[in-house]
Amino acid sequence: MANKKVQPISVKHIENYDAIAATGSTSAAAAALGLSQSNASRMLQQLEEYLGVELFYRDKNRLSPTKEGTHLGPEIRAIADRLQALRTSARELEAGTSKQIRLRIAFPSSLTVSLVPPMLGQFRQSFPNVSVEIFAGPYTAIERMVVDGVADIGFTRVPLTLSGLRREFEIGSRNVCALHEDHPLASRKSLTVAELEGHDMVLLNRERPARHELEAIFYKAGLRLKPVAEAHSVACACALAAANLGITIVSELLARPNLAANLRLVPLEPILPVNYAVIMSEKTAAPKVATLFVRHLQEWLEKNAFGS
Repeated sequence: MANKKVQPISVKHIENYDAIAATGSTSAAAAALGLSQSNASRMLQQLEEYLGVELFYRDKNRLSPTKEGTHLGPEIRAIADRLQALRTSARELEAGTSKQIRLRIAFPSSLTVSLVPPMLGQFRQSFPNVSVEIFAGPYTAIERMVVDGVADIGFTRVPLTLSGLRREFEIGSRNVCALHEDHPLASRKSLTVAELEGHDMVLLNRERPARHELEAIFYKAGLRLKPVAEAHSVACACALAAANLGITIVSELLARPNLAANLRLVPLEPILPVNYAVIMSEKTAAPKVATLFVRHLQEWLEKNAFGS
């Protein structure tokens, strides 16, 4: 075919070719695609001009592949098949059932080994084709992961420290004293900070806001903490308390999933509330299954977070 300026082709040109190859005529292809015969013929001609070869011999109302058409046909049909697969994948992504879906979630370390596994197991019963990547870290790192698009969903403490985040929902908790069942204070219905003075304490690391808040409360009350250990996760703090190393003050929401048989949780009075939020990015688009996961997580927390 003579060289001349050709128009770019589109998905419709590939679909049109595939229909013509299957039916052997432009009229049948046009009917299958909802086109006029003239449009079907014109798109075939444009495709041939783009490729620089004739794909079909014109024999009255019947089209038969040329040598070049026979050679290129499988490649063009492969493109058509890939387009069909792309449509299928798009529909599955929209429905949240695609095997290609990867959901990325970020939680505090303590929850990744306690709350997340059973919650996630229940979620995958409804969405078995979803692949989940779990990140762990402190709250500031979790917020950064979501802002940067590393994670689709994050679990963090309120107030947020970074902008560009959207709160999907919040859940409230309170601080409690976690201590060994044999501890002299384990049978109490509640404890005040004054009653903790002089007792061995397991504290969270200094970078945590909860640590700063606790130290401020003791300072204002004119009391001194007696730290014997410093933990970098609630799970670790609870494990140390369960080993009778001391009392730790932690969020009930994070402590309950890490509750050993010999560990008791005693409310701290007056109540020290702590709130959490499940967050997503305001700018980065997340897969639709992320919305379904958020809904599942909210329902699961409402039923299971604080036990019976």
